[in-house]
Amino acid sequence: MLQAVVLVIAYSGHNLVRKKREWILPPKPLKENVDYTRKEFIAKIRSDLMETEGLQYSLEGIGANKSPFNVFVVDPHTGFIRVTRLLDREEIDTYNLSGIARYTNGEHAEKKIDVRIKVIDENDNAPVFAVMKAGEVKELSRQGTSVMKITATDADEPGNINSQIAYTIVDQQPPGDMFSISKDGIVSVKSSALDRETADQYTLTVKGQDLNGVPGGHSATSTVVINVQDVNDNLPTLGEVEYEGSIEENTEGVEVMRIRAEDLDLKPSENWEAVFEIVRGNEAGYFSIKTDTATNEGILMLDKAVDYEDMKNLDLGLIVKNKVPQYDGSTEFAGTNIAQGGAGGAGGTSGASGSSGSSGASGSSGSSGASGSSGSSGGTTYKTYPIKINVKNQPEGPSFDPKVKAIPVSEESRSVNINEVITRYAAIDGDTGKVAENVRYAKGSDPGNWFTIDPITADIKLNKVPDRESPYLINGTYYAKVLCFTEDMPAKTATGTIAIQVEDFNDHCPTLTSQIQTLCIPEDAVIVNAKDEDFSPNGSPFTFEIIPEGTQGKWQVEHFNDTAAILRAKETLWPGLYEVTFVVKDQQGKACPEPEKVTVQVCTCEEGVMCGDRGNTKKGAELGPAGIGLLFLGLLLLLLFLLLLLFCGCGEAAGFTEMPFDTKSHLINYRTEGQGENTEVPLLNIPPQ
Repeated sequence: MLQAVVLVIAYSGHNLVRKKREWILPPKPLKENVDYTRKEFIAKIRSDLMETEGLQYSLEGIGANKSPFNVFVVDPHTGFIRVTRLLDREEIDTYNLSGIARYTNGEHAEKKIDVRIKVIDENDNAPVFAVMKAGEVKELSRQGTSVMKITATDADEPGNINSQIAYTIVDQQPPGDMFSISKDGIVSVKSSALDRETADQYTLTVKGQDLNGVPGGHSATSTVVINVQDVNDNLPTLGEVEYEGSIEENTEGVEVMRIRAEDLDLKPSENWEAVFEIVRGNEAGYFSIKTDTATNEGILMLDKAVDYEDMKNLDLGLIVKNKVPQYDGSTEFAGTNIAQGGAGGAGGTSGASGSSGSSGASGSSGSSGASGSSGSSGGTTYKTYPIKINVKNQPEGPSFDPKVKAIPVSEESRSVNINEVITRYAAIDGDTGKVAENVRYAKGSDPGNWFTIDPITADIKLNKVPDRESPYLINGTYYAKVLCFTEDMPAKTATGTIAIQVEDFNDHCPTLTSQIQTLCIPEDAVIVNAKDEDFSPNGSPFTFEIIPEGTQGKWQVEHFNDTAAILRAKETLWPGLYEVTFVVKDQQGKACPEPEKVTVQVCTCEEGVMCGDRGNTKKGAELGPAGIGLLFLGLLLLLLFLLLLLFCGCGEAAGFTEMPFDTKSHLINYRTEGQGENTEVPLLNIPPQ
């Protein structure tokens, strides 16, 4: 029988237990880094056949006859097992050996016996940090928001306090105490004052100490980088308080000016990119503005031509905001971004290196914050920047006014004299407003050869009597073109249209469609519409002029479209009623005899409630005591009348009474007709039956 005895330091007094033919003493663990080489033996194997001559002992297994070789050796004659070097648990934590007894001829004397030697861990390794990517957190994140997880590894025995690591932050750059770390390595936001514009990156020095942070253990330090991500917490601003520019009249599709926006948020990003909006003075759509995303400039474009004679300057209001809503802090912006590991680990005390910790997976990003409202509709109010646009006058050639001149004529030959001038259609100098000089006139198109025009005076005569059945008439009107040429070089040309109306005449004047307009402060403009029952060319486009004598306040008129104009206040308005008097003219310059008036009701409007809607709730009709009394009295009178009728019906029937012919005393003489025939009708007396 083969026996194994494992001894450490001294015999512990365990009793030997007899199992079949084996004597086994349970092995006692050996401590790593302890020198057992001077001991005579640390264990012993013994066979019942040891008295037999030629019996020898040997060991097999890793640490004996397998790499690492000869860590444990056995005396072939005595069975004493010795250790030849210091043990390292991080290299091998348990040695599973086999004790063998052989005869000299090599045959096994009996079965192998297992010799299991466990190595007890000693705190001989410092924590090791692996390399990992930087952490990320959004600025203005709330206190307690998780940023990342730091993980170091310790080569000591897992689950043992020797490998349990506690983490602390020993330094932060730039300073500010913005982050904290839990004992298990979760880095969190400590201060909600994170501002990317102040510091966009922080470097933390983190210490990992084994023994779960108890003094006396091994430690190592590492640096970790945290990048602060941008949120839209800064409103864009413009470099100037107000702007002024100029445009040439009668031009369009040109760049007026560039306006640079400044934003402290991350460039380039949607938090930085500016969006411009014209909120005042562009009701007629003369201008548009777009953003140059490379420079963050607003490009103000002139889309429609402006006439200097109609408008000498325009006052615009501009706001600037970002492409994404302004962050209002109502919803948590920062999510959790957990990453394991750490930046390059610093060395601790010497010992066998454990395996490096793997980098952790990134945590999911947090949800976006709630969108803030823009403009006057919600949580963000934007500053309005005034822009004054001056219109430059340009030397203009002649033009016809009106562009379409109506000429009413009759198709009756008796009322038409071919030799007479029916109208004069002279061009107007755009700069002076007077009849153009040094010009000549000619026909542009005259499909029916109906007229002639004097090349000097622009007098128009008919060539023939108008024919209502002519195929060239459109809805009873004959259209022809008239040209005007200047005599200078290069010559300028103007084109006008004459509309010879064979039947219809300009018998209506334009009137306003509404006499009351509502203006909500702080708006400064309303749109005024007009209508005319006449058709072209006796209808629109209309011209609107303000009569100062009948107008309250200072106002100006701007063109909107053919049938409407923009009425804009030129001074600050207070709540109240303002009466504005207009002269509205049709295309032929005809206006109503009496000026048109519109009342502008200016007030501070509540959300969803206009000025005119206030106080319109009508109370229901109530019947008071006096009304009830009168109703009762009326019922009594009705009953009395019925009783009188009953009494009259029961009496004797009355006979006919002779009625005199002259009825003036009984009937009203209206004298609306002549006297009729003198016919007497005899009256018959019928006696009662």
